[in-house]
Parts: sequence; C-alpha cells; structure tokens
Amino acid sequence: MQSASRHGNHGFTLIELLVVLAVIAMSLAIVGPRIVASIDSSRLNTSLRSVLTSARAARMLAQTEQREVSLVFDVADRSYRLDDDRVMPIRPRDTILKVTAAESERLSDSRIAIIFFPDGSASGGRVQFGPDERPRVLEIDWLTGFAQVDP
Repeated sequence: MQSASRHGNHGFTLIELLVVLAVIAMSLAIVGPRIVASIDSSRLNTSLRSVLTSARAARMLAQTEQREVSLVFDVADRSYRLDDDRVMPIRPRDTILKVTAAESERLSDSRIAIIFFPDGSASGGRVQFGPDERPRVLEIDWLTGFAQVDP
C-alpha cells in the first residue's frame, strides 16, 4: 500500500482553516444582527396581535356579560392584563410602550386602563409599541369600542 501523502492528499493547511473561519465569522457578523432584529420584530408583532385580540375579547365580554371590562396596561413593567386575568408581558423586553387614554382611567403613575362598556363603547385609547420613529399603533375607538391596528 502506498501512503496518502504520495497521492497528493495532504489535508488542509493552518492558513486555509484560518481563512475559512474568518469567512464564517464575517458572515455571522453580517447576518447575526439581522436575525436578532427579525426575531424582535416577530415578538413585537405577536405582542401587538395578542393585545388586539384581548381588546376585542374585552368588548365582546362586556357586551355578553353586560358589565364593564378593563384592559389594564402597566407601562413601567411593559405588560397588560384583561380584568383580573394573568399579567401578559409585551415582548421584546426593551419595547417602548406608550398608552394614551382618559385621565380618569389612570390607576397609578405607570398603570392605565381602557374600559369597555356593556353597550359596546369604550373609554377609548391609543397604545404605541416599539421605537418612536416607527411605532406600531393600536387604536381603540371610544364610540364603538372597536380595536384596530393602524398600518
């Protein structure tokens, strides 16, 4: 038998391995932040859809049970809850959350509620998610109680 070195199969040199590792590292440096941004954007959209669903459920619950139903936001904690249900976080954790609603519905410095009434109306409000330059906005109409996301 002849050895592998006589056929020209010497393997990879250290320089070749370092070049391949450098190319992989540069690729990850370029693609990595985009993947993280994509995941954060997906989490924000999921939170927005969840709050929208909760607002619509609050309106329906108020009409069905003929009682006032609260959708409470905690701006400091970046969370919300429907009536006395469990607290739901808004993701990603560094999301900027701004709530504009009736001053009479302010529960504390960081907690504010939007109330849905048995006739289908609401106290109304606006909830902004995300960065100031391109926020996603959920509008809750005071007259109809309908909740929708502004494009």
